[in-house]
Amino acid sequence: MDCHHERILGAAWHIIIMEMEKIFDGVTLHGFPVRIEMEWPFHPSVGGSDYYVVHGTLRLTDGGPLHCDLALNLAQTVREALPALDSDLAWWLAINTARKALDEKQLELLKTGKRQPVPVSSRCYSFRDQHFRFWNATPPQVEGFVARKVFWLSSSERKPVMISDPCDAQYLGAVDPNMVDKLVSAAKDLAARGMIELAGDYARATDGLLAQTHAFHAEKDNALEELHVKHAFERA
Repeated sequence: MDCHHERILGAAWHIIIMEMEKIFDGVTLHGFPVRIEMEWPFHPSVGGSDYYVVHGTLRLTDGGPLHCDLALNLAQTVREALPALDSDLAWWLAINTARKALDEKQLELLKTGKRQPVPVSSRCYSFRDQHFRFWNATPPQVEGFVARKVFWLSSSERKPVMISDPCDAQYLGAVDPNMVDKLVSAAKDLAARGMIELAGDYARATDGLLAQTHAFHAEKDNALEELHVKHAFERA
């Protein structure tokens, strides 16, 4: 259930913002099942810097303790491309920036908390084309993403999972106006092979998909091992 609380952001600002705990469950392109919890929405930095910030936590949803505490710092130039700090577009931007930072091994997953800054900068926005950009997923990657999402979110409980999520479409290829259709097409292909069950825009895992449990966990474990190796090398 959402919880609301008020926070005063420094005497210099004289601003009271209603924060809301907002949660996203999903997967990354490189194999991580994640839950991202945000103290939503973005708000001006307490220190008076020319950027906006939102704090949150990214957790692996594999039953383990690994997570990272986030501080997403939104640059003023990117803020100007958003209709509002609490808009759906701002939410997708925050979620996808965090997901890509994990995919690119910029975040470290730990058992203890350590706030890690994540820039939400012009690197993820094309001023020429006026759209956000993260990945440019190939058809096999889109199909793998859909299978992974249904496996981790539907699980053995067979929960319904939305396929045509605009947040996922932005993450996988915002420049592609047909990305939502490609997500749906990939789901139909998986359903034709008996891997998922489709009902409208929602999918559930089948026995065929759950039979690949070892492969999905191995994919996640391999990505996690590469992440740990990268950060161990940087500390050495």
